[in-house]
Amino acid sequence: MSDFLKEAAELKAYMVEQRNYFHSHPELGLKEFLTCDRIQEELNKIGIKNYRVGETNVIGEIDTDRKGKTLFLRADIDALPIQEANDVPYKSQFDGVMHACGHDGHAAYLLGTAKLILKNLDKINGKVILAFQAAEEIGKGARDIIAAGVLDSTDRIFGIHFQAGMDAGKYGIKSGADMASCDRIRIRVNGKAAHITRPQDGVDATVIAALIVSQLQNVVSKLISPVEGAILGIGSIHSGTTYNIISGQAKIEGTIRAFSAESRAKLGNAVKKIAQDVALQYGGNAEVEVEDICDPCTNPAECAAEVVESAKKIVAPENIITDLDKRFGSDNFADYMRKAPGTYVHVGASDSDATRWAHHNEHFDLSEDCYTYAAALALQYTVDFLGK
Repeated sequence: MSDFLKEAAELKAYMVEQRNYFHSHPELGLKEFLTCDRIQEELNKIGIKNYRVGETNVIGEIDTDRKGKTLFLRADIDALPIQEANDVPYKSQFDGVMHACGHDGHAAYLLGTAKLILKNLDKINGKVILAFQAAEEIGKGARDIIAAGVLDSTDRIFGIHFQAGMDAGKYGIKSGADMASCDRIRIRVNGKAAHITRPQDGVDATVIAALIVSQLQNVVSKLISPVEGAILGIGSIHSGTTYNIISGQAKIEGTIRAFSAESRAKLGNAVKKIAQDVALQYGGNAEVEVEDICDPCTNPAECAAEVVESAKKIVAPENIITDLDKRFGSDNFADYMRKAPGTYVHVGASDSDATRWAHHNEHFDLSEDCYTYAAALALQYTVDFLGK
């Protein structure tokens, strides 16, 4: 066992305590008030300067007062609108809200990492920024932190996401395309309501919406290389008021997932053109919004290689997985790469059937050992990147 893994293991009870508090007090995006209060309380106890960006992003700063680089470490902190089904002592106390993606563990491991960095402060130069980010699940928080100038002098960024189904003690560190971008599609079809027995008097928004959705199903296969891949999916259609009225309005919502800016633009433009052309053809019109939620997450080869070398000091090489499949899930950690290059790491979080449930499931839970491995890697990378 490496020295840093031993040091992290000594903080396991502390990190479990913090995680269990966050898990039992989950808060949705932009409402993480109790969570932020607890984080700031702990940072104050540790002796780390901290402040808020907006109402629910907490930023901590560790400055060695020695000239050097700046490393930005990020943890997201928001929960999901899910009713927890687990019967555990740390079960959610709030109906309909649950930490079902590991963000409670992210906040806990980063607090543990903060303690470890202070303990090893003599080994580094420069500055460490700790970001406890709000509202990742709804695509918020990151750009507020960027806009506030927090990353203006940052040289590297580093983030961790606990991965269900991957054994605790393993790291997934992928070079290149890792996670997809996310855009939210909103289409409003405007027709003309009429009695259903007099179709000549109306413009049927339901039919127009159905035709739009049907045509969108072929877009990816015609515009995007199958090697790169992309998704254009529709998740919601709402139209009409009752059985005997031609609908005057329909609403369609969906998402675009892609791995490059070029593919995002192609698909977004195609959605707008198809929706507007189809609506016009049948006598209506379509208002289309393609909302930029987050960028694709791509780990530069140099940055990923740095983290792999740090991971080798913590675990055996066979526990470092570098050939992960890219995934269509998204995370706005990617937006920080607008300011500095970095790496997003997947840390194994499973050790039993109870911790192998999928993310966003009402039974989701984490292995208690995963915090130790996350904190050890974050500390090792901090020392390696900012080392004297």
